[in-house]
Amino acid sequence: MSNLPNDFVLRYARPPAESTVARAVSLHQNVRAALGDGYATLLQGSYKNETSLWDMNDVDLVAVSFGVVSSTFGRVAAGGTTVSWDEIFARIERKLQADSRYAGKWQRKDKCIQLNTGVTIDVVPAIYVTSPESDPVAIYSFRERRERRNWPRSHYEAGAEKSRRTDGAFKQTVRLFKAWRRAVTTDSKIAPSFYIECLLHAVPDGCFSNVGADAFVSVGHEIVAWNYDTRPVRRPGGEDSIFTSTEWDAPQFKSFQQRLGEALVHADYARRAPNEQLAREAWIRAFNGQSPS
Repeated sequence: MSNLPNDFVLRYARPPAESTVARAVSLHQNVRAALGDGYATLLQGSYKNETSLWDMNDVDLVAVSFGVVSSTFGRVAAGGTTVSWDEIFARIERKLQADSRYAGKWQRKDKCIQLNTGVTIDVVPAIYVTSPESDPVAIYSFRERRERRNWPRSHYEAGAEKSRRTDGAFKQTVRLFKAWRRAVTTDSKIAPSFYIECLLHAVPDGCFSNVGADAFVSVGHEIVAWNYDTRPVRRPGGEDSIFTSTEWDAPQFKSFQQRLGEALVHADYARRAPNEQLAREAWIRAFNGQSPS
């Protein structure tokens, strides 16, 4: 048996408190009310997928316009008109500005409108491809000047199914990896939170365990062995791979692999250490000297 306490390891992967979750739910409902009946609104990201860490301070909300179909991925009716992405964003911005709770508290970002309300809310404007109520939807990057497809509902469903297949270990392990990434680098581009979730979803179910250290090591060794050029990683529930030059490019992923490989040396030893003190010390080294909060 390992001398590394499982409860010690899983302190790194603590989810948000119930009060934090309740506040996020309330904020979503308030923003939905501010936007009115012209949008299908849904949560996405770490909060929705139950992979947020204990100090979660942001919520992603997709606002799909009922009245606009993607001319890139969908089918505009003959004689129909298209709406610019600037106007699609502006319509939501005007509604937020008209609400006394949000007036002056928002700013336009690359793919979203960010609301600063204590808990940050990223409102992602979207348009539909086949229906506002089904995936995929289309979102837009001003920096890249292009639309991309997004599968928020399917992503959630795929993650929930993998969690069921792994007895809950999948989401727990995602949080553990997110805590590790935060400990080893502040550069989120090396391993964005969303990409970590996609990456772990692509790992075989048998690598996961409710023993946190076993899951971290098993999943980690699987990922370190992957070849970027021959092992595409698709979005959960979607079709596109995140291994592209415009998303998670090869140098960024290989940097992630290198850091993970270095951490696994300490994590492996922590599971085999002859006593609890040495096991804890080795695990903390795997997390770049950061103790669990």
